[in-house]
Amino acid sequence: MIIGLCDDDKTQLEYLSVLIKTWANVRNIFCEIKTYNSAEELIFENMESYAFDILILDIQMGDMNGIELAKKIRTQDEELMIIFLTGIKDYVLDGYEVNAFRYILKPVRLDNLYILLDEVNNKLKKSNKKYYIFNYSGETIKLEQGQILYIESIKHYVNIVTLDKSYEIKSTINQVFENLEHEDFISVHRSYIVNLKHVDRINKSSCMLSNGVEVPISRSNYKNFNEAFIKYYRGQQL
Repeated sequence: MIIGLCDDDKTQLEYLSVLIKTWANVRNIFCEIKTYNSAEELIFENMESYAFDILILDIQMGDMNGIELAKKIRTQDEELMIIFLTGIKDYVLDGYEVNAFRYILKPVRLDNLYILLDEVNNKLKKSNKKYYIFNYSGETIKLEQGQILYIESIKHYVNIVTLDKSYEIKSTINQVFENLEHEDFISVHRSYIVNLKHVDRINKSSCMLSNGVEVPISRSNYKNFNEAFIKYYRGQQL
């Protein structure tokens, strides 16, 4: 789980980080915490996408407050779970405008935070959407896995291709495959992984994807891929 914290009070940031790490250790959940001292810092470091599972924002901050920051985020990401941190209940109505998930009232209590984080964790488990998070051109990208058409290995790099963009990152195709959480992906060649969701048709040497790209299939992978393709479109689990 990746959690973003934004508060202009460094003591509060450190305190929240400790509480969240305590929760993660008790629940045996891997948790990465990213902290920001202002709304402007958070925006600057996440210009391409907001690669968090949840984002906890203090409402009362410097030039740009938490509500204004949330409005900015919502122009790019409508689904990110945003939680507001505040000592004033009067802001609750403003949260409806940006589809806030919850509020945490200061001072933050460990038991209340546990309940909230457990709720978030359960909600994430039930969500059908899975994300692949990676570094690209100095930024952290959160890409919905369903948007990926195929992944291609090119020497020491991997090209992750979507309908409207491609991302070339330094990695191996096996490393990317291991970090994909969705069962829709299958290896069709030592240099290619495809998303069954975007496969239109196949033959013994290649498959045609929904964007018109033809991807090669190796002889050793054909049988397994053909069976997976048939099962997928019959609505069966792979």
